[in-house]
Amino acid sequence: MLLYILLCVEVAARIAIEIRERRLTQLRGGVFAVLRLIPLVNDFVPLPENRSDPPNSLFVEKHEEGHKALHHAVLRNLMKVALCMVAVWFFVALLKRWHVSFFEAVLWLHLVAIPFKWFFNWYCWTQEYEADAYAFKEVGKQKAKAAMHELAACEIPYSKFFASIYREHPTVALRSQRMLKKVISG
Repeated sequence: MLLYILLCVEVAARIAIEIRERRLTQLRGGVFAVLRLIPLVNDFVPLPENRSDPPNSLFVEKHEEGHKALHHAVLRNLMKVALCMVAVWFFVALLKRWHVSFFEAVLWLHLVAIPFKWFFNWYCWTQEYEADAYAFKEVGKQKAKAAMHELAACEIPYSKFFASIYREHPTVALRSQRMLKKVISG
């Protein structure tokens, strides 16, 4: 019974988050808004981050170079493996130790994964900020500012709270605030 109450609370919370986001950004949610409300589906349907691909620039190249120099891909994959191992352990414990049905074990795993997903997104954000700092040091303030303006024009402007739940990249406003001490938004 607790499982189904928690699922109802999750759906209600996601509806409240969607309504809050629509009011803040004045953007339509479209089909992705509906998919984000359905438990389990929202684990697999990625949120689009950009309206269009950002143009390639020296800052973007240095940003990607920063990811490579700081071994972010390896570290991110190690984090994914660690979180997957915890998920498998929890899933098997539900099935074997607590004798929960397969369907209920999947639903419990979904609910327990929510804070881990938030933690993983925070971890990815720290890597993005590090890569931004690397690129900023390489190209300077003017090119970084121009790159942030270009990215802001391409990005869907989500709020910080919404982005922290659904995105692995911080918003341009957050990135520019940290890097340039000035908020740049689309």
